[in-house]
Amino acid sequence: MVISHMKKFDIKIPEDLVVFISGVPGVGKTTISYELLKAFPQFRIIEETDLIREVLRGYNDYIKNEFGEVAQPLFDKIEIYDHMKFLSFDEAKKQCQIMKNSFEKIVARQQRKGIPSIVNGVHIIPEILDGLAKNRNIIYINLFITNEHDIYNRLKERNPDKYSKNYISLIYKTNIDLYLSTLKLADKAGCIFNSIDVTALNVLETLNEVVECIIRRIEDAH
Repeated sequence: MVISHMKKFDIKIPEDLVVFISGVPGVGKTTISYELLKAFPQFRIIEETDLIREVLRGYNDYIKNEFGEVAQPLFDKIEIYDHMKFLSFDEAKKQCQIMKNSFEKIVARQQRKGIPSIVNGVHIIPEILDGLAKNRNIIYINLFITNEHDIYNRLKERNPDKYSKNYISLIYKTNIDLYLSTLKLADKAGCIFNSIDVTALNVLETLNEVVECIIRRIEDAH
């Protein structure tokens, strides 16, 4: 049965709760983030992580232009990937590791101000961010899909020019690697880490699953 409404939840969002939503392109991270915001207006969506990536890329380009080949060995290690590049799981982990200190400061600021926050993106890798702010009042939710065909259909609807079939195998493998990584963390740390199979779920069904994960995390924290 298709759910056409949000379940009624008796839930008080803690003022310092931070929700990280991970997943490859097309799984619905942004859509669910905004649906969660509609359902619980006390949340704020943190958009600046994408801005951080762009600033870092711009800074790196500036340094390369100024110092040329001398700086190249350094940037081979700290490359900030373009938004147009589809990342393998290892590349996504590397990207997240570079940004981890910025994530730490963002979480500290939002929790200090008592602003419940949502952070989403392809650069959110739970195994890299594990231990951020000692995992206090943080929940990681990974959205994943179980087959290449469904990923392709979702991306084709989103942007058929950008997401050609040539990239689907890479995106799907990253999707599975991210799921397996998050699953291992869930086995270790319970409801801090969650994976939701969105293959057959509509937006409201996915939102309900996300809220149920958040409720379990809040109850566990107490």
